[in-house]
Amino acid sequence: MLRKLFLLAVLTVALLIAGAPASLVDGALARLTDGALRLQQADGSLWHGRGILASRDAGGRSLTPWLPLAWDFDTAALARLAVGWTFRSNGSPLGGIEAGVHGLAVAGLTLHAPADAALASLPHPAARAGWQGDLTLDAPRWQCPPDGRCSGEARLLWRGARSALFPGRPFGDYEIHLTARDGDLRFALHTLAGAIVANGHGEAPFGQPPRFDASLRGDPEFLSRLPAIAGGAARPAGRPGEFEIHWPPR
Repeated sequence: MLRKLFLLAVLTVALLIAGAPASLVDGALARLTDGALRLQQADGSLWHGRGILASRDAGGRSLTPWLPLAWDFDTAALARLAVGWTFRSNGSPLGGIEAGVHGLAVAGLTLHAPADAALASLPHPAARAGWQGDLTLDAPRWQCPPDGRCSGEARLLWRGARSALFPGRPFGDYEIHLTARDGDLRFALHTLAGAIVANGHGEAPFGQPPRFDASLRGDPEFLSRLPAIAGGAARPAGRPGEFEIHWPPR
């Protein structure tokens, strides 16, 4: 009986979704991200729609469009007592999302973004250093039950990292691996290639702010301005060109 009632409720919601405008996605994004993400040129419905994902800078003055986005209702999720959508960009799949009795689940997520668009909305001064390069986020599975204690794994790859404060001087390629277990998040930073070598690790226990410790080394002249743009998180580690990174700063 419970299954039949759930399917009836889902069908009712689906009929409402079929006529709901895609512009509602923009409003939902704005509320969930406190205005940091918006959906421009929204067209279609919540059932089938499209638009362009855009990021707002930290000052709230401008929007940078960076990802054409389209979505379709995933009817297969109904068999799992859930409602879901699949997403794509320029014909390439981006992944899917489901919401049901067991919470929220993301599967097969592959997302590409320019670093400036992804970081510009962050309030910390270090995020406004004109960062450039290409970011790729892969999350094969991320499950969040109703209590918010998420579990899953993800990888963030930053290729061609550089900053407008250092014109013509690339940093390198970096990887951050994230693991969540029952709401506790752990992450590790590794250098894949490049002149600036950064390695570290951190954690964010459920309900607590994140902590991060790392080492960084490279050309001393190149990195001489690092403490000024790191918001107090970087300090010399002894030899020229070597730094300790701590967040929160200490």
